[in-house]
Amino acid sequence: MQYIVRTDTPFVGNIQSYLLENGTVAYTDGLTPHQYEAERGFPIRAVDDDELDAMMNAYVNSLITGPVEETEADFDYALNVLPPSRWRVVRGVEMFHIVERVTHNLVSWHCKAGDRFFTFNDRADADMERLAAKVAALLAS
Repeated sequence: MQYIVRTDTPFVGNIQSYLLENGTVAYTDGLTPHQYEAERGFPIRAVDDDELDAMMNAYVNSLITGPVEETEADFDYALNVLPPSRWRVVRGVEMFHIVERVTHNLVSWHCKAGDRFFTFNDRADADMERLAAKVAALLAS
């Protein structure tokens, strides 16, 4: 499949449309990519599945953050606002993420280490040993 993306702005995780089998842009009543570009007033290009996957991965990776301290009240709220997902204790760090996505596969993780609380954004399927190491590195600094 071929997807239409803008080329005049940084990629932020979404496509404009996709190409149909006949080479026209979907949902446009038969516009060619050149006509679509002229009508919309911004430059575009078509990308395939592999390139779109790479662009999505780079975008999501750019949104991953390091731990920042949060309050116990913030931690408790996050724990109780929705059912916690992947709630575990790893390396002495209690951690879970809110099931609702920030975007794509990115979630808000919440951690408790001793009497300190942290939050950060990372992938929902992230290795929990690596996440515990992120918190441990902050505690060691």
